[in-house]
Amino acid sequence: MQTEYLNFEHRERSGSLFLVLIFVIGILFALPTQLLAQNETVDKTVELQAVAGLKYDKVRFTVEPGSTVRITLENADEMIHNMLIVKPDTRVEVVKAAEAMGEQGMQNDFVPQSENILANTPLLKPGAEASIIFNVPDQEAIYPYVCTYPAHGLVMYGAIYATENPDDLPPLDEDPNIPEPVRNEMAASNAMHPYEMEMPTLTRLFMPESSPASIAVGMEKNQSYNWDAGYSFLRYVWDGGYIDASDQWDAKAQEVAEIEGDIYYRNTTGFPFRVARQDSVPNPEFEGYRMIDGYPRFMYKMGNILVQELILPAENTPGFRIKYTLENVDQPIWYALSNNDDVRVEVSKGTIEEDMVKLTANQAREFSITIISEE
Repeated sequence: MQTEYLNFEHRERSGSLFLVLIFVIGILFALPTQLLAQNETVDKTVELQAVAGLKYDKVRFTVEPGSTVRITLENADEMIHNMLIVKPDTRVEVVKAAEAMGEQGMQNDFVPQSENILANTPLLKPGAEASIIFNVPDQEAIYPYVCTYPAHGLVMYGAIYATENPDDLPPLDEDPNIPEPVRNEMAASNAMHPYEMEMPTLTRLFMPESSPASIAVGMEKNQSYNWDAGYSFLRYVWDGGYIDASDQWDAKAQEVAEIEGDIYYRNTTGFPFRVARQDSVPNPEFEGYRMIDGYPRFMYKMGNILVQELILPAENTPGFRIKYTLENVDQPIWYALSNNDDVRVEVSKGTIEEDMVKLTANQAREFSITIISEE
């Protein structure tokens, strides 16, 4: 809008013109920030994609301190994503605040009220895109960008380096500001697009009888399961198909996916681990996951104990096997078994006592639970 439209010194102050002015100003204030940003002069434009596997296709990029940057995010995934740019060293704090929004999260794009947020997109359904303007502060610093949809923020993030020396970035394998899988698996490449696009059948979406942080995984042999990252345990397993999520992509409809198959196993105990005593239930803290031969290996902590959980199809199906690895364990561990009809449970170590598996500290360091449907 040019100044002459607002200068009324040489115009008749008619009531109709005044009403027109109010109407125009009202429209401008109603326009989304992303639309107004398109006409703003910028020093740099950056294009990002949200891609399969809870990843951005660029894990870091550089900008000049004090510059103005337009960032366009395209959601090329089949899940809902957003992107928040936050102040240095505040990513985890903002992610936890978004997780705590609960049922109000979807209505507010999982963007919490926080002075640490510098810019953000809304939630984007698959195929959608949005642009934001990031006015880079004058000081050199590292500004994280992150998806705050539940269970995404621990693994789906990157780093904006505001620096006068863009050639001085650390090697990828030594950069603590980018996701660990990049450092571990793509350290030999300094490419801006380190991820391969072919991924296993893994979907983050709303699932029946589960928290908003659900992760559906389709395995081989027509086996699928729902792992709840909000509570760090397996919810249920089904046979015969995967999911129909077509109703979920009205972004904020909060519809649950439909399971295409028959559930034959349900978790009836909640978080299964007990530490030291049968009645000592720890409060788990989700730490993300890594892909192992096409399957996610979930990681979470219960106190100082790090648990790694890998779920695979069993040799005899319908059935599945959970492989557990526990680190820093020095006390007996109890594992609560769920009550399911028509299934057979096999344990690789320990003894079963009253629907619980008792393991010594040494046995608990690596063991497996196999569950086979007998219907």
